[in-house]
Amino acid sequence: MARVKGTRQYQMVVVPHRPWYRVGVFLLVLVALAAGTYLAWRQGKEEGMATRIEVVKEKDRIEADLEDSRKLIERQRQEIADLKVGGEIDSRANEEVRQTVESLQSQIAELNEEIRFYKGIMLPNVEDKGLRIERLDLKKAGEPDRYRYSLLLTQVVDKHDYIQGGVQISVIGVQDEVEKTLPLDQISDASNSIKFRFRYFQNIDGELTVPAGFVPREVSVVAQASGGGQRLERKFQWQTGGG
Repeated sequence: MARVKGTRQYQMVVVPHRPWYRVGVFLLVLVALAAGTYLAWRQGKEEGMATRIEVVKEKDRIEADLEDSRKLIERQRQEIADLKVGGEIDSRANEEVRQTVESLQSQIAELNEEIRFYKGIMLPNVEDKGLRIERLDLKKAGEPDRYRYSLLLTQVVDKHDYIQGGVQISVIGVQDEVEKTLPLDQISDASNSIKFRFRYFQNIDGELTVPAGFVPREVSVVAQASGGGQRLERKFQWQTGGG
């Protein structure tokens, strides 16, 4: 073959013409993405179902207890009615039955509160979600100026992962006509920052001693999630129940 001097020569390569090759590769990638998305959705659905099954079981148990208490109250009321009709009830027996009925009614109220509590945490339908400082209970501990505290923290979210952090408790009051704030580590054996870690809720219990001459007015609670997460502050009026 003759060559022309000074002209660059190119080597020709024959490539099979496959118009469907790119389409096939695109479809394979599309199928892989769809499969990955489906698997992620399936896993999330299974985790959600497991959580809901757990919630339903707990809810069923509480509602069963509630129904048992209602039936027991109804039987007690019927017994009172039957005895009154028969003239066989005296004032002492009547008082005992009345106290039993009141006790059972109190149990029903507590069980209803439990149901609302579990529903609120595990099946939330509110916009205000995340870490919550739910409530603080104070009771006398028997000794003068000594009290038991019980703090309830909850997490209201659609998917319950563990949350952790620290909580600080301070008592605000007046001593010698001067307002003072007493951190927990000054009035108890607990540290100033109590650690928490939970999925649904956690109770933080302890005891504190109020100094002589100090009049408590309210309790400040500050909860801080780890990693620069949510920070909450809530104040409770100082209200104590019997020990």
